[in-house]
Amino acid sequence: MPQDFTLDQYRTICLALRESGYQVMTVVQYLVDVTKQARIAVLRHDVDRFPGRALNMARLEQRAGICSTYYFRTNRSVFRPNTLREISRMGHEIGYHYETLSKRRGNYPAAIDLFEKELARLRQVCPIQTISMHGNPLSPYDNRDLWKRYDFRQFGLAGEAYLSIDYHRLAYLTDAGRSWADNLFNLRDRVAEEQTPSGIRSTGDLIAAIREKRFEQICISAHPERWGGNLPEWLSSASLDLAANTIKAALRLLNLRGYPGADHDRVQ
Repeated sequence: MPQDFTLDQYRTICLALRESGYQVMTVVQYLVDVTKQARIAVLRHDVDRFPGRALNMARLEQRAGICSTYYFRTNRSVFRPNTLREISRMGHEIGYHYETLSKRRGNYPAAIDLFEKELARLRQVCPIQTISMHGNPLSPYDNRDLWKRYDFRQFGLAGEAYLSIDYHRLAYLTDAGRSWADNLFNLRDRVAEEQTPSGIRSTGDLIAAIREKRFEQICISAHPERWGGNLPEWLSSASLDLAANTIKAALRLLNLRGYPGADHDRVQ
C-alpha cells in the first residue's frame, strides 16, 4: 500500500496553494467576503475523531501562513475545549459538525432541540458561525434533511458547508474513502451539483493539479484523522479506513439490492 495521506504531503498541498496564487479562505470567509479574487481555495476539515491530529494540522497550516475551518463533533472523545480554543487562537474557524437527526433517529423536534443545545455548548468555548453535517454509515438519516423543516439561520449561523456554497463555481475534492476520486467508499460526503474533477486519485495528483492551476476555485475537505504525522499514526488511520471502507462497500451493495433500511446514498 503506497504511503499516501501523510502530514508532509498535506504541508505540500498548503505550499502549492500559496505558490500558485490561491487566496486560501475559511468557509465563513468565503460566505461573507464579497471582494474575493478570482483564484480561491476553501479549506475545511471534519474532525470525526482524534482531535490531537486536528491540532497538528492546524499548527502546520499556521506555519504555512493560511487559515482553514475545523468542524468538531460534540461527542466525548472529540469535544476538547482546550484544543478548540488553541485552534481558534491560531486564526482558524471552528464550526459545529452536527449529527442530531441520526442521533435522534429521525425525530425532527428532538433533533432540532439537541442541535440548539450542542451549538450552545460549543459557543461557550469559541464563536461558531458555520456548520457541517456528520454522516453516519449505519444510519438511514441524512443530517442535512433537518434543514428541510427548519432554518439554521435562526441560530445566527452564516451557512452550512454542504448547502450554502455554490458548488457550480467551486470544484469539490474530499479525501473521504481515502481517495480524492469519487468512489463507492464515499457515501455521503457529497455536494449538490458538484464539479467532479477527473484524473485525481492520490494526493500527488491533487498537488500537481494545484500547481497546474487546473481549478479557478476549489474546496478541499480533508479529515485530520486520516493524515498521519508518523508511521504509527499512518498505520492506524489506514487500518481504520480499510475497515470503514469494507462496511461502506457492504452498505452500498445492500442499497443496490434494495434491502429495506439500506438507503445510505451519499458518509465520510
